[in-house]
Amino acid sequence: YISNLIPGEGDTEVSIDLRENHKPDYSILAVREIEKTETGNFFTQLSLFNTKKNNDERIVGNLGLGMRSLSDDKTLLTGFNAFVDYDDYENARMSLGLEARSAVLEFWYNQYFGVADGEDEKVLDGYDLRLNSQIPYLHWVDFFVNAYEWEGRDRDDIKGKKIGSELLLTPNINLEIAFDDKDKSGLKDEWYYKVMFVHPPKEGPSLQDEFVSQTAWKEEKDMTVKLLTKVQRNNKIMVEFKGLSTISRTD
Repeated sequence: YISNLIPGEGDTEVSIDLRENHKPDYSILAVREIEKTETGNFFTQLSLFNTKKNNDERIVGNLGLGMRSLSDDKTLLTGFNAFVDYDDYENARMSLGLEARSAVLEFWYNQYFGVADGEDEKVLDGYDLRLNSQIPYLHWVDFFVNAYEWEGRDRDDIKGKKIGSELLLTPNINLEIAFDDKDKSGLKDEWYYKVMFVHPPKEGPSLQDEFVSQTAWKEEKDMTVKLLTKVQRNNKIMVEFKGLSTISRTD
């Protein structure tokens, strides 16, 4: 039903983000194809999130355009994308990103640029990168490292990394579990758990199929099915609060 609200081919995802020190965040995200090409496609990705910053609830919207291409044997997907982010406190940001993905190894890089500041807030520039690898013999589990850095405008830069796993429990339910290790005083290190409900069902092995496989790596190498999956990026705008010794969450 939710996927019908945003018509067209592509993934639709509804998620719940649970963190140790915060109320749950909720989101809806959709990827839709704009045009097929000989080697891939052009697509758009849009999402809407709620989050809490400085004890205030706010809504963040994201709109992106991207291009993806497949190698001749369709085992490698590469792509570029550009996004605009805006929240209801009038903060605005843009980003440029790239990705390179195979069936067992995936890489994303995003560079973020502040565009406009809300009242008493300052949007931070920064980057993040994420490397995913399938765990041998567990075809439904990916291990990932997600490093990030935000450039402080009135305070020190913020660096950190998230280390965790994505688990495809069923073709429609994906679970992400990770530890967010921050190097900034005043920001707590924390575990988080993100439950994602995806439609249409994801292709490929899930826990529902088998726990341990007889082969170390996935046998299906064709990346065509990934052309309309989401771009991995930080969709929430990172800000400093003017006149306060606090900054927003790094997620």
